[in-house]
Amino acid sequence: MALGVLDKILMCSFKSTLRLFYYFESSKWERVKALVTGHIVNDPIWWGCPTVKLHYRFDSEVGPVKGWDVIPFLGLPQARTYAESFPHNLPRIIRVNPKNPQETHFFERDQ
Repeated sequence: MALGVLDKILMCSFKSTLRLFYYFESSKWERVKALVTGHIVNDPIWWGCPTVKLHYRFDSEVGPVKGWDVIPFLGLPQARTYAESFPHNLPRIIRVNPKNPQETHFFERDQ
């Protein structure tokens, strides 16, 4: 049991640190309005932490683009509650890499 909790904390810390890196890396990227098209709550059985995969679509210069981002959580109830806060077609602000519109990130602080 203790090992399961420890791996969850370690993976969540690692994924959160990685998101922090992406936050600063994408700070100068273009902000674009996107529409939420769905979400998936992932609860790993063996290794890792719960995550929410947020799907969205937006218009770019090359046409409509679909994207997604993954947000880590320590607990499954928090992940489910967070995912349920995104109804279908909810407009959100995402960051889009100007050199590659397929590379996107969603951050709550941009809202």
